[in-house]
Amino acid sequence: MKLLVIGAAGDVGQGLVYAAVERGWSVAAAGRDADRLKRIIAAHPAGQVRPVIGSVADPAAAAALLDAGRTELGGLDAVIVSVNAPNDVRPLSDWTPDGLLGMFAGNVITHFNALTAALDVLNPQGVFLGIGGGTADFVRAGSVHISMGQAALRMMYRGMAKEQPSRIVRELQIVAMVDGESTRHKADDTWLKAEEIGRHACAIIERPAEFSGPIVILRRQDPIGTPPAKI
Repeated sequence: MKLLVIGAAGDVGQGLVYAAVERGWSVAAAGRDADRLKRIIAAHPAGQVRPVIGSVADPAAAAALLDAGRTELGGLDAVIVSVNAPNDVRPLSDWTPDGLLGMFAGNVITHFNALTAALDVLNPQGVFLGIGGGTADFVRAGSVHISMGQAALRMMYRGMAKEQPSRIVRELQIVAMVDGESTRHKADDTWLKAEEIGRHACAIIERPAEFSGPIVILRRQDPIGTPPAKI
């Protein structure tokens, strides 16, 4: 399996790379920070993870990144995008229109750029998986804007899957706090480990028909690597 992970230096991204390497896959780890990518690559067997420097901030950059990932691995079987912009915690009334547009650009449009570029690069049987958050259906104090972005992201993936029925498009929506590199010091047993998220994502890529989606929910209590029960 040849996998491109976009956002590989983030908490979830590192878990995705870890799980893919665990399966023996060839991985291209993509991100904007060369030094952070070097550190991640050094943690895995030589040659199994390769760096791709770039971003999905605009369509041209996303197309260049996807092409670089395909070239680095000699083809792509799957693409995962796990990127988001930092979000300030503050009341919705404190946001300006320009601020909200910037938030949507970093958290929704980046995924759109990656998805549209990937559909031009992946073969028809290739899998595209976006990683989303779990507050699309509820809000926390100071985080209304985050819920707005996550709801928009979910509808984007749902809409693209409907418009492209022959392609394999999924969103893994994580309804839990994430225990990753930056949060491990405060995480407890109710948090999902980044490596668990990675294993679940890899299971979706291996067996997409079992995870019918297009939106796949992962909660802390759900068994890793197992499709959700039908309701």
